[in-house]
Amino acid sequence: MLTTAFVLAGWGGYPARAEAPQDDSGTSPSASAPSKEAPGEDSEDTNKPDPEQLAAWEENGVPLLEAYCIDCHNEDYKEAGLDLTPFLSLKDVSPPEFQRVLEMVRFGAMPPEDYDTPEIEERKQLVHALEDAAFSSTCDLRPKAGKVTVRRLNRSEYNNAIRDLFGIDLKPADKFPSDEVGAGFDNNGDVLSLSPMLIEKYFEAAESVADAVIGDPKELPSIDKDVAPDQIPVYGNFEVGSFNGRFVDKESFAWIDLDVPFDGEYRIGIRGGVTTSKADPVTVAIVDGEGLLLKTVELKYFGGGGSADSERETVELKRGKRRLGFIPILEEQELKVGETRFDQMTTMDEAVVNEVIEGLADPIPPNRRIDFAEHPFMFRSFEVNGPSRHPKDAFPPKHFDLVRHVAPQNRGRYKDVRQTAMKNLREFMPLVFRGPVTDEEIKPYAQLVEQATGERESFYVGMRRALTALLVSPRFLFRAELPNADAEPNEFGDYALTQHQLATRLSFFLWSSTPDETLLELADKGKLAGEEVDKQVKRMLEDGRATALAKDFAAQWLGLRNLDGHEADEKRFPMFDDQLKLAMSRETEMLFMHVIRNNLPVSEFLTADYSFINEPLAKLYGIESPKGNEFQRVSLEGTPRRGLLSHASVLTLTSMPTRTSPVLRGKWILENILGIKAPDPPAGVPELEESETAAATASLREQLELHRASSGCASCHRVMDQLGFGLDDFDAIGRFRTEDSGHPIDASGAMPDGRSFNGGAELSKMLGDTEIEALARTMTERMLTFAIGRELTPDDRCTIDDVVEKTRPNGFRLADIASAIIDSRQFRFQTPTR
Repeated sequence: MLTTAFVLAGWGGYPARAEAPQDDSGTSPSASAPSKEAPGEDSEDTNKPDPEQLAAWEENGVPLLEAYCIDCHNEDYKEAGLDLTPFLSLKDVSPPEFQRVLEMVRFGAMPPEDYDTPEIEERKQLVHALEDAAFSSTCDLRPKAGKVTVRRLNRSEYNNAIRDLFGIDLKPADKFPSDEVGAGFDNNGDVLSLSPMLIEKYFEAAESVADAVIGDPKELPSIDKDVAPDQIPVYGNFEVGSFNGRFVDKESFAWIDLDVPFDGEYRIGIRGGVTTSKADPVTVAIVDGEGLLLKTVELKYFGGGGSADSERETVELKRGKRRLGFIPILEEQELKVGETRFDQMTTMDEAVVNEVIEGLADPIPPNRRIDFAEHPFMFRSFEVNGPSRHPKDAFPPKHFDLVRHVAPQNRGRYKDVRQTAMKNLREFMPLVFRGPVTDEEIKPYAQLVEQATGERESFYVGMRRALTALLVSPRFLFRAELPNADAEPNEFGDYALTQHQLATRLSFFLWSSTPDETLLELADKGKLAGEEVDKQVKRMLEDGRATALAKDFAAQWLGLRNLDGHEADEKRFPMFDDQLKLAMSRETEMLFMHVIRNNLPVSEFLTADYSFINEPLAKLYGIESPKGNEFQRVSLEGTPRRGLLSHASVLTLTSMPTRTSPVLRGKWILENILGIKAPDPPAGVPELEESETAAATASLREQLELHRASSGCASCHRVMDQLGFGLDDFDAIGRFRTEDSGHPIDASGAMPDGRSFNGGAELSKMLGDTEIEALARTMTERMLTFAIGRELTPDDRCTIDDVVEKTRPNGFRLADIASAIIDSRQFRFQTPTR
């Protein structure tokens, strides 16, 4: 067990729960109205808008605000508690008010249907005017890169790091408490707390990993077999002597069955001999189960009484169930190892074999009048030991990378332990710690190895203790992007990430795992810059580890992780089981990886006329495909399915257990595709099931129409429900349908700007044709949040705008978006907390 006090001493300077990033005033960042002063300048009135900004707002925003909003939201009426008259001058407008108005206008919930509503282009104009008023001056001032809290590895990152460091997919973090989620992702440093229980789990995990990845030869499977005389099976006739020796006749032989753990050399010992002192020594052939001669030994007179002659030989054995025969050669014949065969072994009757084995349980009385002429040879015992050296594949995959050197022994005691351990640690500690280490940093871990051997443990056990300590070190468990002591900030007060910090950000963004040797080597040489970064991003996306982007980023962006706990009515949907849920998630993850690896436009998520399915999904979709669980690309031509919106994963997680939910489906499209946050429902509004019900024969659409009759519901539901109705031609687990409980399906709906569609295919095409920029912006926001591991602030909007504009000419391709994020100041720089 690792010394607890020693390990905890290494945690100095790392907070158990890192505090949220603070701005210069000591407050947490949030959506805020733009500052009007340049860095380092004073301003008499920070709330006074920039003249150019105010002029643009008065021209493009104020007329629309007056036409559609001020009548209800003024000082006298304050509908919903909101007075918008300060917006006319952009003075004394609070950040939450700005954000709320922008979201409601973008969402399309305001103005309500029974008032004058803006035309499509007018709504877009008002949204752009609000955005420009809120953010344009902030971007002009080149805001700071932002602060990222020191954060621990989440469960996925921990598991992946262990897998990639040691070559075994152990998944120790599956036993950790669930990670908290912030801003939609579980790698947000501000919410990744560290509880006492988690600390205990870290120790348990570190010890179990160390035991699994460093092998001790003493603990590996081996054969150490002694076959006593009364347990020797003989095929044929034999007599038992006074000391249980097996005296065999001229046709009989002995054998043993072995379970060989590894290919290798095994030491075979035979005790016995000829039965008279005048007889010549006899050669005993050691043969395998096929009768092939492996080795020979020569035994003389056994010596009488309980004694015996003995010989040892080394034979090569293959892993698995093996049989060895021991055949006395009583007549002259030519023997060639590896060539001569003995038919006796291949003609053994297994019924007789079993009878002999069973008979070993019953003692046989000795015969004191054995005819030695008829029984010229006696077997006393056998020994089998080995392998003499365990093969490389007997050890864990990275064992010899972790233990390249073994301390020498002298009379059973290790020597030069610390020096040898430091050689090993110097090789792999930089990989575990994701950066350079000094000999002073290595020494305490080498001392743990020395301590273990001093307690008469093996050198391998000592290396396990050292590795356990490494895996509970803050340098492994935490990502702390602190500037070097000699680093200088740029003119905005930001510090560029070090080469190793950049390598770490890249790997945890694209792989959710630790950087590999290639990244660290480039960082060591200071070459992780410029075109080399682009080259590495391409390499990393092609690597199998990049599937973590689908499992960790896409799964959280799209809500796929909620499928695991989703339930569907067993009577209505008997085919809905865990296997089908896994297939649903896998289909969506594979489409995501296809889009990013081929650098396709993000519109492919909406318009793809193909998908990746296996047999369970093919049956659900009514599509012919190859049999089995193997996923293959299939065409969706001639089907009503296109892109993500027709994936069973999305359709299922936006449904109730017994029915579809146009509300949930519309909300999902708004938030995950269009990037429009749906407002929270007003307090006290009942659920659909609790509201006044329509006739018993009413369709779900008619029930929702009644629900929207409430003025508190109508403004938002007319937007969400319309989008959700477009997917109503798919049931609660994603099967296409034309009716529901006897009602013909009406899958018609309208976009927030009034454009109409009918069915999921038309909705997907409309979104893919006209809302690609909205999807690209949504993708950029989500991906930037995931890449830097913190909630975005208004300052980050400038980077989002840059990424969108940078990727616009090439059609908003997904890998281009990822590369643009990696090139951004938010990704490459850090604003210190203090």
